[in-house]
Amino acid sequence: MYNRLLTESLPLSRSFCLLGAKGVGKTTLIRDFAANFINPVHLDLETAEDRGIFQPGMTNDETLRAICFLKGKEFLGNGTLIVLDEIGLCPEAIRWTRGRGDKGTGGRGDNGTGGRGDKDGPMIVATSSFLSKELMTLTTPENGLMQSFYLHPFSFEEFLMVLNDIPALEAFREVPVPYYAYEKLLNYFHLYALIGGMPQIIAAYTANHNLTELKYIYDKIHEGFVQCLQHATAARKSLVLAVDVLQNAYPYAATRISLNRFGNLEKGSREIGKAFKALEHTFSLRMIFPVTTARLPLMPDLTKFPRLQMLDTGLVNYFSGIQKPLFQSHDMNAIFEGQIARQVVGQEILATMPEASGPFFWVRKKAQSSAAVDFVVPFDELLIPVVVRSGEAGRLRSLHQYVDESPHPFAVRLHAGKLTIQQSVTIKGKRFFLMNLPYFLAGKIREHLGGFKKYVEG
Repeated sequence: MYNRLLTESLPLSRSFCLLGAKGVGKTTLIRDFAANFINPVHLDLETAEDRGIFQPGMTNDETLRAICFLKGKEFLGNGTLIVLDEIGLCPEAIRWTRGRGDKGTGGRGDNGTGGRGDKDGPMIVATSSFLSKELMTLTTPENGLMQSFYLHPFSFEEFLMVLNDIPALEAFREVPVPYYAYEKLLNYFHLYALIGGMPQIIAAYTANHNLTELKYIYDKIHEGFVQCLQHATAARKSLVLAVDVLQNAYPYAATRISLNRFGNLEKGSREIGKAFKALEHTFSLRMIFPVTTARLPLMPDLTKFPRLQMLDTGLVNYFSGIQKPLFQSHDMNAIFEGQIARQVVGQEILATMPEASGPFFWVRKKAQSSAAVDFVVPFDELLIPVVVRSGEAGRLRSLHQYVDESPHPFAVRLHAGKLTIQQSVTIKGKRFFLMNLPYFLAGKIREHLGGFKKYVEG
């Protein structure tokens, strides 16, 4: 339906699995990818008919012949692409894929062919809306059978691509962004933060510009999450609890949480923790644990309270009932203590930076301290603090504490204002440089850090 930036990263010569929540556009993207091959074969494993192709006891080659026969395709060796859509629903398809990757490769699946198994065999790609133990045997780096990629909701850059406002997109990609594009990009970003990045929502809104008509789609997206939870939970009670946790999680987006009796549910931290793990396996949210040092490497402290990062800001707004105040605000930092601003910034960081890079946030090691920095971003072997705040630099006490511990003098504030660079001093007297960046550039922090660092260093 729409171009996605991830398409440029998908390999044409190595098997991979595209992971992501129900409704983020995996099937559409993979169909577009399949157009690169002369003989694509698509299996929809949500249907019993296509799952029935994979039978226990059949050899790998027999299954391959069955796929081509039943799909009316001729096998053309490595010119054939087999797409296993929603592979997590079919354990036999996972075993077949693992078997082809293991063939003659000692279990690594490379055999000189980049993970395709035997060199004359087809390339196999897959998608899944949930992560099962069996699927992990294909996608973990240790096994190396399938490279994994995560598809997130549309980023703000992709949102601009959908709007087809080419001048706005080009201005967004400039470093620094031209001053005359600021207002338009800020208004677009507020719209993006309001409705979110789910493809169906964006398509419906751009067609009729009616917020009330989106309610049905938001509810359908939620139903899709519940369907996936049925496969990610072991028992009926676990499913019910996971659904309750999800419904209670939206108002806590971008805030730190305690697992014990989360959302006033009468359950302990062990049961709630399992529910959150199931939700993470369906990609509907992520628990972000803090780091406690101002230096690399990133080492999250799993003993401290995590922060919730929900899949999509539009879903947060809808299920939390806060669309109206956000629609009326010119500065997201000014409502709900900046909660929605942190959520959408986290969403942008997830969509545009490598998985191992975040998002992470910082807290002091001291148990009684409430000091926290919203995000930390690795850049040039430094760990750059990023706060999502209004106000003057002198009032950012937590940021000052981070800067005092940091070996460098660089910091970033995301706000509703324009791009500026200012020199400031921490409460303890350390001089540092603060780049004030419009929060619509949250996904472009690294590109702007390069110029910021050069400017400071002269």
